[in-house]
Amino acid sequence: MTIAISTPGIHHLALRSTNLLRSRRFYGDTLGFPVVHESTTLFLFLAGSTAVAVRGPEEGTPANDVFNPFRAGLDHVALGCTDEKELERVAKALADAAVENTGVRLDPLFDRRYVAFKDPDRIAWELYMAPNPRLAAVDAYFEGLRRGNVDQVPFSPSVRFQGPLGPRIDGAEDVRQFLRGVFPIIKDVRIQQMMSEGECVATRFELDTVHGTIPAFDWFRVVDGLIVEARPYYDPRPITSAMEAAALELNDS
Repeated sequence: MTIAISTPGIHHLALRSTNLLRSRRFYGDTLGFPVVHESTTLFLFLAGSTAVAVRGPEEGTPANDVFNPFRAGLDHVALGCTDEKELERVAKALADAAVENTGVRLDPLFDRRYVAFKDPDRIAWELYMAPNPRLAAVDAYFEGLRRGNVDQVPFSPSVRFQGPLGPRIDGAEDVRQFLRGVFPIIKDVRIQQMMSEGECVATRFELDTVHGTIPAFDWFRVVDGLIVEARPYYDPRPITSAMEAAALELNDS
């Protein structure tokens, strides 16, 4: 019989160190993870929303032991990263801090970039590129426009859609109904640039319609993988300027 454990994911990890103070300096000071608890036998830090406990040596811990990923047990711990620039920054910072690391590499199995590094006990860590849920939501929106089907676009139930013409539309089903009405004139969507900053995603694209090609800019706010706000513009300026203009308009509204 299958147990079928229901879980949202890993709650915490526990690592064993041969020198607790040295590990505390590495994770708290060198890497900069927030230490939320510490005692004489362990400390606890947060890696995103995951708690990681590091325990000091005990009676059965060999004095000169080092981590070996080829023994049965833990191979490595991978942290997710959703920003290529952050991956590059961390790789450089690790090198600057003289932390043993691989530099940025490509995982050929999943075609994802990562940097691997080791703590003082040679426990292996990775910072590994993971899908950006904000970009994935916006990609689904444009794919829906291309296919003429927005049923699977991850709109928040209370999404707000404010186009350049007409009143604001509130609610996922009303927004979908509006978009279905423009399907007949859309021939293709060609994304030229996409930028993500915080909850915001800005896109520059060309919209091919039965009336011709329109240079367009759309601004989205995405929370927990759901589009909560969408604002299409017809703005020919560079994407950074258009994104700033959208933010200013939001502040004024």
